Amino acid sequence: MLTRTAQKWIRSIAVAALGVASFYINRPNYHSDAFLVMHGGSEAFALAESLVTHHSFADPFWALPTGPSAHMAPLYPAYVALIIVAFGHGAVAVGVLQSSMTLMFSLQLMLLPVLAKHFGLGFWTGFVAALGWMAAGTPPTLASEATPAGLLVILAAFLMHSAFTKKMSAKALLASGLVWGALLLLQPAMILVLLAWVFLLHFRSPSSTAQKMALAVVPILIASPWMVRNFLVFHKPVFVRDNLGIELAVSNNPCAAALTEVNMNTGCYSRSHPNLSDEEALKVRQLGEVEYNHVKLREAVGWIRGNPGRFVTLCVQRFEVFWLPPFSSNPATGILLRPWVLDLFTLASIAGVFVMWRNARLSSYVTGTWLLCFPLIYYLIQSMVRYRYPILWATFVPGSYFLTQLAQGVFGGLKPS
Repeated sequence: MLTRTAQKWIRSIAVAALGVASFYINRPNYHSDAFLVMHGGSEAFALAESLVTHHSFADPFWALPTGPSAHMAPLYPAYVALIIVAFGHGAVAVGVLQSSMTLMFSLQLMLLPVLAKHFGLGFWTGFVAALGWMAAGTPPTLASEATPAGLLVILAAFLMHSAFTKKMSAKALLASGLVWGALLLLQPAMILVLLAWVFLLHFRSPSSTAQKMALAVVPILIASPWMVRNFLVFHKPVFVRDNLGIELAVSNNPCAAALTEVNMNTGCYSRSHPNLSDEEALKVRQLGEVEYNHVKLREAVGWIRGNPGRFVTLCVQRFEVFWLPPFSSNPATGILLRPWVLDLFTLASIAGVFVMWRNARLSSYVTGTWLLCFPLIYYLIQSMVRYRYPILWATFVPGSYFLTQLAQGVFGGLKPS
């Protein structure tokens, strides 16, 4: 029987090994003539270049300059812009960005055993989850905020579970506010998870009503300076970003398919999205980004009302490819080298959440909230593999829990620790 000290050392070595292995597998790989902003038409890089060159958050589309923007949340483009300011546009900047994303991704994997233990599922459950995640082949992405958002989501999961079990201290409230505020400034769709969590806390948390309200209000306050900026620029209220109309219209029209890559291959995307269409980009410049999105929203809603059957079919297909995505080697839309591994853990996670409901109910609340609420918007718009990156932990942890519980039931052995 190992002593507690020996167990701690073994766990520490296991966590460190995950980090080293993950960083090695996803180590930076670029040519000496690499150039940071030439990254496949990524709106994040276009906005970063605008921040550096013109000191304005503008011109997100590569087709034409279109003026002031709220097309993306500000945090990731600002991060890329800081790297450009500090290291230029060349290979050094590319290396810094790749290294930082790889480090964030490795930290996610290293946190999984700690998170699983915090959830009452056992340290080695999280270790197996991290191994499964590495085996699936989903490296960090540079084209979007998915990788830093994933790291913050795991930190949020720690705080969410703690809020269910004890009253929140002032430090915990501040930490939660900072994490959730940053998440809103990375991916405002996170607001759905935040509101659902606060609603659950109303019934399950020992915290006071004021503390529960603060959990929702503080992140909004942190994001509010950006929303004030949007109002001052566009003279209309915009909650962090304004791209819903564009995305719905591009995703729901006569030529649309469920997968973004298919839409790119057929030309549907290039005809309808201002990132590649000169005609659409010109409309953005003439109408202004917010009004253009309102026009596109009306177009999308009109098409959906006129084609309800096709819309439902697209939503079902998008649901399917979100949860059982195909192989992908496209860095712009997200890489998934071994989808069968992810599929295995996805199917196992369904049973895993039910086992968690029986053995670690509060953990099932946290995990289930992310699995149910986060993907909702992605059933309505064209699908990319990277859209799921921020919540992959919520698949691999319960999937691993079910598999380890099954193995213990079949083969016996030590209980999770």
